[in-house]
Amino acid sequence: MNIDNKTIFNTVNNGIIILDENLNILAWNNWLEIFTKIKEKDIINKNICDYFPYINEKKLKRKAKTVLVTNAPSFLSLNTNRFLIDIPVSNITNTTFKSMQQDITILPYDIEKKYICIYIYDNTLMCEINHKLEEANQELIEMSHRDPLTHIFNRRYFAEQSKKIKAYSQRNNNLPFSLLTLDIDNFKKINDTYGHLVGDEVIITTANLINQEIRESDIAARFGGEEFVMLLQDCPIQDAVTVAEKVRQSIEKVSLTINSNEIIKFTVSIGVAQFDQTLDDDNIENTLARSDTALYEAKNQGRNITVISK
Repeated sequence: MNIDNKTIFNTVNNGIIILDENLNILAWNNWLEIFTKIKEKDIINKNICDYFPYINEKKLKRKAKTVLVTNAPSFLSLNTNRFLIDIPVSNITNTTFKSMQQDITILPYDIEKKYICIYIYDNTLMCEINHKLEEANQELIEMSHRDPLTHIFNRRYFAEQSKKIKAYSQRNNNLPFSLLTLDIDNFKKINDTYGHLVGDEVIITTANLINQEIRESDIAARFGGEEFVMLLQDCPIQDAVTVAEKVRQSIEKVSLTINSNEIIKFTVSIGVAQFDQTLDDDNIENTLARSDTALYEAKNQGRNITVISK
């Protein structure tokens, strides 16, 4: 077909396709020849949806009809792949997407003949920038939830999630859940004797062993210093004690080698309390206070034991 401004049609820096009302291709510009490696002569008069079967034909026909009826341009929203025509992109210049990310605008070209024009804009660079920003934001959010030394959750995240877990429990016939408060025994002595680097290694080891003994649905958090708290979902008190003993015993068995040949061992004390809506006045902070009290009772009884809240 004869194209007005043929020079512009073939030098503009985006793809241009002209279709009839049945979606047959009437024009295919030089930009598309370069990026798709399909010559205009090989695709003219072919139906675009037959040639590219992944295109949603009903959606494109509906959009074409709307454009011709309203005599106004319209933006075509795309599926999750974000392309009308699949054009591979270099993995050297782009590390996120395998295909060119496109913005598509459809506008009337000849109302009488019922021709439409499709503009394809390469938006890959902006999509990649946005994708990396989203990843960076997610990393920042994750970092804000984590203790920088041990990489387990921090107190703020624990407070947020414990409220949600309490609400979930109460919506589901008061599913039991329990709190474990853990403290490393004689930690100040470890720090004073071996230094803070060894103290940090003791804290990190404790965190790792806690994570090995609890489920993915449970939450472990460092509350500061040598104190940790665990929230065990769908877990009555006796099961919580079993978990606490597994944690305590696994820590009791571990050894750390320092200064090439010196071995140190350490233990923990644990307090356990099950949330009780009446006893705790519907406040999980009161459950935490009871598990704290049980922890200090464990310390008073000689350390390296688990005590249940009364």
